[in-house]
Amino acid sequence: MKIKGFVLGVAGALAAVTGAQAADLPAAPAAPEPVDYVRVCDAFGTGFFYIPGTETCMKISGYLRAEYDVGITNGSAGGLTNSSWGGGASQQGGNWSNRDANTYRFRARANVRFDTRTNTEFGLLRTYTEVNFQNDNSSYSSDLDKAYIQFGGLTFGRAQSMFDFYTGVGYGSIFEPAHSDTTTNLAAYTFAFGNGFSVTGSVEDTNARRSALAYVSGASYDPSTGIIDLTTATPAGNGYGGTRVPDVVANFRADQGWGSAQIMAAGHQVWASQEVNDGAGIATGVTTATSTSSKYGFAVGAGVTVNLPFLAAGDTFNLQGVYAQGAVSYTAPQSTIVWHDNVGGSYYTSGVPDAFVNPVSGELELTQSWSVAAGIQHFFTPQVYAAVDGSYFGSQVDLPGASNTQINNWNVTGTVGYTPVAGLEIGAALEYLNTGANNSDLNGIVKSDNQLIGLVRVQRSF
Repeated sequence: MKIKGFVLGVAGALAAVTGAQAADLPAAPAAPEPVDYVRVCDAFGTGFFYIPGTETCMKISGYLRAEYDVGITNGSAGGLTNSSWGGGASQQGGNWSNRDANTYRFRARANVRFDTRTNTEFGLLRTYTEVNFQNDNSSYSSDLDKAYIQFGGLTFGRAQSMFDFYTGVGYGSIFEPAHSDTTTNLAAYTFAFGNGFSVTGSVEDTNARRSALAYVSGASYDPSTGIIDLTTATPAGNGYGGTRVPDVVANFRADQGWGSAQIMAAGHQVWASQEVNDGAGIATGVTTATSTSSKYGFAVGAGVTVNLPFLAAGDTFNLQGVYAQGAVSYTAPQSTIVWHDNVGGSYYTSGVPDAFVNPVSGELELTQSWSVAAGIQHFFTPQVYAAVDGSYFGSQVDLPGASNTQINNWNVTGTVGYTPVAGLEIGAALEYLNTGANNSDLNGIVKSDNQLIGLVRVQRSF
């Protein structure tokens, strides 16, 4: 019994010690949290990845660009600026004899794009955002170029106008050739028939398509002779009123192996301001003028892009034509007139207006405009290409004292590009613009002008 008690006592003591030591040991480590690695998404092409924890794919891309431009005019315009009519961007070409005119531009631009896509039971859900940050000659600016949501066939937000088709194959850095190329706020629906055919209807912000509604002040009218005196007349401002009706746009498009084609149409309201409606722009001496009514303009066009693989991979030929009444920016987003100020004796530029106020009747005279644009791109090697863009813009307007006046813009741009490594392009372009009018009544009022722009570009895309 004594031996048995002794053994039991030792066993108990050992158990107590072992239990105490076990309590002092650290707990077993917990299993590691699973790592949610970023997965490649190959459903929408290269560059997409799954946002962790979701079934949404994202692609981040963009470019960084450095550009160096120099511009030359024919030396008589004195350094061109905007007129009060608006509708034409400031020209970059400078008169070398004018000490206050800029003759070169250094630009740095950063472009960032975010593209997200998710397949749903109702179709593709997509968001796209594109932002530009740039500095021109130490002047900073930024813009939200695109930001839209697509769901099935619906598009909401800021996107390329559904009227647009051919927008150029070379560098269009300074002057816009005569083709429609506009980003705008819109709401659209695209119905795909299959086999590459689709039709789109869209309502779009009319502000993006307003050139100007032009009128003059200071003109006088002699009813006995029917002569309008313009010697002291000057442009008085942009006579557009507030927005009332958005532009309505439609297109029918085909995308095939040989290329693509599109026909398109748009309606555009020309709405006069209260000041114009009350008689601004009517010449003194007129007693029978009516109030200025607003009118509706329109644009129609067609374009085609043909692939030329028998020349080289990536080669294309492009052709587009547009006709419009009261909707100039559909034919050319940057039309140009060079005016002579009879009072100040200086020259300035403006865009071709959508309409003029007739200084005798007070009615709006819608501008007729038309354009033809073409471009070809050829790859000599996969790394070296050349492109040529050419366009013609014409407009028929009834200017006071000079009816049936035709304003002409000719634009030719040649571009060469070299890609030494993937994602890096080094290129150069030379662009020529000629502006003029074909009515002898306008001698000394509308001026013929020539501008030549050269640029060098270095761009890294990712």
